[in-house]
Amino acid sequence: MKILAVETSGRTFSAALNEDGRHAASFYYDCGRIHSEMIIPSVERLLKDTGNVFQDIDKFAVSTGPGSFTGIRVGMTAIKTFAQVLNKPVTAVDTLSILEKSFVEIKGIKTVTAINALRCEVYVKSGEKIVIKNIDLFIKDLKKYKNKVLVIGDAAISYKEKLSKGLGKYSVSLPYVMHMPKAQVLAAMAYHSAKSTDYTKIKPLYIRRSWAEETNRK
Repeated sequence: MKILAVETSGRTFSAALNEDGRHAASFYYDCGRIHSEMIIPSVERLLKDTGNVFQDIDKFAVSTGPGSFTGIRVGMTAIKTFAQVLNKPVTAVDTLSILEKSFVEIKGIKTVTAINALRCEVYVKSGEKIVIKNIDLFIKDLKKYKNKVLVIGDAAISYKEKLSKGLGKYSVSLPYVMHMPKAQVLAAMAYHSAKSTDYTKIKPLYIRRSWAEETNRK
């Protein structure tokens, strides 16, 4: 099975090809939100470099967010178009789950995924749901794990000083690149376990209105 995945939920962009559970190739860019310019050329290059064409793809995968409204729309539109034209299934996975699967469990360490939601807030998981939480409340909830908690996601970069002060330096010790969700992880998830569905049924995960919508509404 060949799976093509794209991840466009944040400032980074990545695309990956998974062949029978093996990571075959990928592209990763951290050059600002230019996803609309990168997605088609990157996918075409991936296929060419691995000796494939679009018709060889058995399944597509895409991140649903939360994250950048524009980035999510770009990724969703591209993948839904590919899937529609080729009549192939799609696996859609939220960004926090992709980050979770990027790491193995570390004995004695609490790992928590958190994405910057701006306005001193973060997107985090609460059971099976994704919610918005104030950064100070987020830190308060994790106080009992101080010096034994690792925050994964761009919130660890945006709120590094607060997190380090409240939860210890270890909580923000990962290098920058490890806080970014990647298409190769998404592709592996799509191969091993994540469910797939018809392209018409996948939707972006918007937890709140965009800033432009909220300010206009007011």
